[in-house]
Amino acid sequence: MILRALPLFLLLILLPDIYLYRTCLARRANRWVKMGWWGCTFLLLAWTGWLALCDDFTPQPQRPLNVYLFVLGVFVIPKAALAFFDGCGRYCRRKRPCRRNFGRPIGLLLAALSIYITIYGSTVGYNKFEVRHVDYWSSQLPAGFDGYRIALFSDIHVGSYMAASAPVLSAVVDSLNAMKADAVFFLGDIQNTRPEEIEKKLPVLSRLHAPDGVFSVMGNHDYSHYIGGTRAEKLAVEEKTKNLQRQMGWRLLLNENLLLRHGGDSIALAGMEGNDGKGEDHGLGIWEKAVDGIPPGLFTIMMVHNPNFWRKYVVPYTKVPLTLSGHTHGGQLFPFNKIGKWIKANDMIYGYERRNDTDFIVTSGISDWAIKFKTGTKSEFVIIYIKRGKHNESLTH
Repeated sequence: MILRALPLFLLLILLPDIYLYRTCLARRANRWVKMGWWGCTFLLLAWTGWLALCDDFTPQPQRPLNVYLFVLGVFVIPKAALAFFDGCGRYCRRKRPCRRNFGRPIGLLLAALSIYITIYGSTVGYNKFEVRHVDYWSSQLPAGFDGYRIALFSDIHVGSYMAASAPVLSAVVDSLNAMKADAVFFLGDIQNTRPEEIEKKLPVLSRLHAPDGVFSVMGNHDYSHYIGGTRAEKLAVEEKTKNLQRQMGWRLLLNENLLLRHGGDSIALAGMEGNDGKGEDHGLGIWEKAVDGIPPGLFTIMMVHNPNFWRKYVVPYTKVPLTLSGHTHGGQLFPFNKIGKWIKANDMIYGYERRNDTDFIVTSGISDWAIKFKTGTKSEFVIIYIKRGKHNESLTH
């Protein structure tokens, strides 16, 4: 992760420290303060270099990266905000002489906001989740499935649940079971990078159950382009991830579909593989295979990880009434979650969308990856009640 943006991380650390040293410390601080200032800078640069040498996208265990990103949020980004706006204020004073540097209070305010977001998001925000109830109506639904309950969750990233947060994962599983859904759907990203994370949480995840089964698809982190190794080694890692899900009793759908039977009727459940990104899983999602063999007119639910699949393939090429997705983490961080909605619209971030008589629900997911905190977006799992009747766009209650 760090290696892919190493120059950015180095500049983010160095430039604010150089600016603040020259403007605030060079003439006023004593020798020990100066030595401490540059000593911290050197240690942070060394830490950055060590993380950049990691063969995988993230180190194993992941705690050093989580702590590093916490330090960035509490110390580095506040200094960068202060340096940037203080510099802008000084520049404006030269161009239009005034008595005060108005950039400094702005920088101090944003620095304080960064510290608050980091501390709140990594403690309170990260460990909270909620249940979202959704009523979904469709005239295509067979009578036997009227009132059918689906428990939906995504992006659990079990490698992020270390000792202190392990009870949260157990509470998620217990809560899903307590909903007594007819079926449980998981929308991908069960791990961060490697299946060994799943093995450690196997006793907890294996407790998840439902009368009609637990069904899953692969997310981008469940493939192997975030780790080092030969292609053969990576494929072996992917197979281990798939087999562990099967070992837990989950039915993994890889560009395929099956029939769910309830109350004497049937509906189809399809799952698309891949993530439609730039990694080695790009191009794995084949919608033609995912819906192949489904009888025309049969009510179908499509499970995909990346919301792009719905916009690019489901809407223009299929007649699937309902698609379910995760991947976005709901934007994860304020204000990026709000900016994402303004720029990309709901079908890319969170919530509900309807196009061409096909519906789409995106969940913010349970956990987060790499940046171990969440603000402005709650972790969630979703209970969907599918009902026979006229479509109603007011879904959530």
